[in-house]
Amino acid sequence: MSSQQGSSDQSAEKNISDKVKVLSGGIKLAIEAEDFEGAEKLRNKLIETAPMAINDAIKTAEMIEKGMSAAIDKDHLVIWPELYEQLTIEERNCLFHSMKKYILPEKKVLLKYGSLNNRLFFIEKGRVTIGLPQQGNKIKMLAQLGRGDILGEYTFATIALCSATAITKTEVQLRCLEGLKVESWEERHPGLQSKILEYCQKFGKIDRILERKERDHHTHPRHPVHGRAKAILLDKSGIKTKVSFNGELEEISRSGASFSIKCNQKTIVKQLLSRSFSIAFTFSHKGKEISFATIGRVIRVSSRLYNDYLLHVGFHATLPAELDVKLAP
Repeated sequence: MSSQQGSSDQSAEKNISDKVKVLSGGIKLAIEAEDFEGAEKLRNKLIETAPMAINDAIKTAEMIEKGMSAAIDKDHLVIWPELYEQLTIEERNCLFHSMKKYILPEKKVLLKYGSLNNRLFFIEKGRVTIGLPQQGNKIKMLAQLGRGDILGEYTFATIALCSATAITKTEVQLRCLEGLKVESWEERHPGLQSKILEYCQKFGKIDRILERKERDHHTHPRHPVHGRAKAILLDKSGIKTKVSFNGELEEISRSGASFSIKCNQKTIVKQLLSRSFSIAFTFSHKGKEISFATIGRVIRVSSRLYNDYLLHVGFHATLPAELDVKLAP
């Protein structure tokens, strides 16, 4: 009986050993084809099949990292030294191989003003025009971006709608990083996302361009106020739904307002972006209570501490000039 048991154990071990060899061979072939995602899946299967094959797990991990490093476009690294020099080898490999390369013709829309976006673009060649929409489907040019610039950092690093339109002026070669890819890094590369966001805030240009334009052309003064805001979600037909929430009003102008809310789930807050609400405001100024309601859309969300968020709302229609008179210092 013990002899049969020993024979059975040896057969099982050989079976596992054969599977490890097959999986290791598949990993090698996937690396040679630069299918690193496929190689990683096979490695996970190897670990699941033979948990005690530690040497094989380590060896295949090293093979994958080595293959990823060898497959990186060195010209790409040279364009963004400030970004890649702060990353570990593993983080560099993860970032580069998470991106997709595109060659786009001229007049291709990359970002549309007021739309959602979760992509970050790294421009390697060509020119991209940044502008704001005007009447007659025209675009008022604000700036041009080119080799070494990033695009989409405003919506990538914050919860916001696109603050400008971006259209290729020439044929453009770029690499695109999807937000969903970044969310999958947390377990293996927990610090990588924060490094990229920090880079976006430091080297992104669109924010600074738009802030300068806003300072130069801001038409409606912003008034700091303290009061209440009650928002009721509207459906696509503009009809009030049963979804509502309250907030603390902090700032208002004829074109928009900012008010804070509490929410313990960031995913829910993200869903508010671009949605329209019927909003009732109540606040006091110089001893007089002011109340009114209007329709607005969430265009940006700022994160704060302790599950606090500041909603930035743009009104569908500009409020009467009487508001500025009432809130004059």
